[in-house]
Amino acid sequence: KLLNPMATFIPCAAHSLNLVIYDAASSSGETINFFNLIQELYVFFSKSTSRWHVLKKHVKKLNLKPVCETRWESRISAITPLRFQIEEIYDALVEIHLDKTRDSIAQSTAKGLSKQISCFKFLCSLVLWHDILSKINIVSKMMQSPNLNVFECISLHKNIFSFLKSYRTDEKFVEVINEARKMADLLESETNFPHPSQIRIRRKARLFEYESQDDVILDPQQNFKVNFFYFVINVAINSLEERFIQMEKHNDTFGFLYNIFALKNQTKNYIINFCKDLQLYLTDSLDSDIDALELCEEIQNFNVIINKKLTPLEILNCLSMQNMEDIFPNLFIAIRILLTLPVTVASAERSFSKLKIIKNYLRSSMSQERLVGLALISIESEISGSLEYDKLIKEFAEIKARKMNII
Repeated sequence: KLLNPMATFIPCAAHSLNLVIYDAASSSGETINFFNLIQELYVFFSKSTSRWHVLKKHVKKLNLKPVCETRWESRISAITPLRFQIEEIYDALVEIHLDKTRDSIAQSTAKGLSKQISCFKFLCSLVLWHDILSKINIVSKMMQSPNLNVFECISLHKNIFSFLKSYRTDEKFVEVINEARKMADLLESETNFPHPSQIRIRRKARLFEYESQDDVILDPQQNFKVNFFYFVINVAINSLEERFIQMEKHNDTFGFLYNIFALKNQTKNYIINFCKDLQLYLTDSLDSDIDALELCEEIQNFNVIINKKLTPLEILNCLSMQNMEDIFPNLFIAIRILLTLPVTVASAERSFSKLKIIKNYLRSSMSQERLVGLALISIESEISGSLEYDKLIKEFAEIKARKMNII
């Protein structure tokens, strides 16, 4: 903003969606304890090669994964093995518990973990989180695409918002309970919620007669439904609304440019309202990048001349290749600004993580030129993989050849 007051800030969509998951996962002590248990389970097996060998003997497909706050897919990766192989993981814990050759601490820990993961409340939480994270993980991967635009991002946001709204129903809660009971039957454990052990709260004197005390929910299933099922989804919905407000504002301003052909049959007053909003957005003091009236006429004239649906990038290429920048100057500027709006920076940030792999302690004395070269090869792996190395080596050898032909 200091260099250019009309510069546009857009938060990374992939980061915002990850923060939505973080808000929901850390919203209450119950959710924090749920993911802590999954992490504790992974640590128990991974700390010992013999215990990991027992786990591998029972679990044939998916391995346990750790929970990491900085890795976006860590939560769904950690939950998936438990969701579909909890019976095998439970058997591995029981085997360690019954093995008399192991130390008492490992036996006691395995017994405690087996009881915790077979608890009906944990199974319901597992089904709930897997259903939510499996859908959000797909949207998160799509939002990391460098070709994503604001309009497509808002469409994905609306889809995941609609999913969470539809999931917050009594019917979905019954489905979660039924799925958890199927898992409990496999583990031969209780299929009902245990009565929670609550800490007795000291009663306080009421200062006014109209003050009332909240009724305590005695039914454990209803308590889980209100204080966990609805609570987690509500936090996710509210966070999703708050973190994508800025993106929705940009879509309201620039959205009509993504489908100019759809404005062909609209009235001039309808189009000019969008153009005025865009002009106002791109105005600083008395300076403006575009003129609303001229942009409206250019859009109408462009639809008459081209008369087919084009993407913003195709429109920009069409104007550039046919040298029509001077004919449609306002449309050309608006499309260029639209295409430079950064929706996500995930692919750019991913290149920085490559430096940890490239420059390790064995390459501490590497020069800057070699580091840049290796980083470029690693980042642009698709291009480097398509190169013909034999041809490049031959050309390099010919350039460096010291032998000269004597005539």
